[in-house]
Amino acid sequence: MNDPTSTSGSGRCSAYFDAVRQAEDDVADALGHIRAEEDAGRINTVEAATERVGLLERHLERCRQLRAELGGRS
Repeated sequence: MNDPTSTSGSGRCSAYFDAVRQAEDDVADALGHIRAEEDAGRINTVEAATERVGLLERHLERCRQLRAELGGRS
């Protein structure tokens, strides 16, 4: 079975999946910070939603960029 998260095989493929995994970790961390700011009352619900939208848009763009640079599969 072809495991896309495996470190064996193509170095570019492995680098792509490692980079995407790091991007996912980064976005999860950033979402946690937004949630904490909202929970603490430092930003309101609308501001938090706006922050999340921007964060997720940047994350998707980063994933597209990684795919273009490192050639992830479709």
